[in-house]
Amino acid sequence: MKIILLNAIPGLGEKSQIVEVRPGYARNFLIPNNKCISATKINIDFLKKKLLEKKSQLLNILNNAKLRLEKFNHIKKIVIKAKAGKTGKLFGSIGRNDILKKVKEIGFDILKKEIKLPTGHIKHIGDYNIIFQFHKKILVEKIVSIINN
Repeated sequence: MKIILLNAIPGLGEKSQIVEVRPGYARNFLIPNNKCISATKINIDFLKKKLLEKKSQLLNILNNAKLRLEKFNHIKKIVIKAKAGKTGKLFGSIGRNDILKKVKEIGFDILKKEIKLPTGHIKHIGDYNIIFQFHKKILVEKIVSIINN
């Protein structure tokens, strides 16, 4: 019996895959537990349509990330003012929220989860390479300068 898997099942297949199983296994376990549907022509056509929609949606997300990257590349350097002691150690630290606030002040809309701090919170004055990730395939590194207020 041919079925379409609704979830990934170890040893059987991945989600949306069409596989051949014994009729009893499908009727008694997979179908009652909503793990599959029978692979009729209507269901296969519906699956193909859904996969095409999902592929175009993922492509659209990637293209939007590329457009955001082009706009973000116009920003040369991000400068944040913070209070620091004589040795250059900050009173407190600079985190993703502070960088997010500064980037939004510049005029670029970004999400907090798109900012990656490779070394954790910034605790000293200086220049730091911060990674901005707009998509899992699109990364850009910018210099964030922390200066004394």
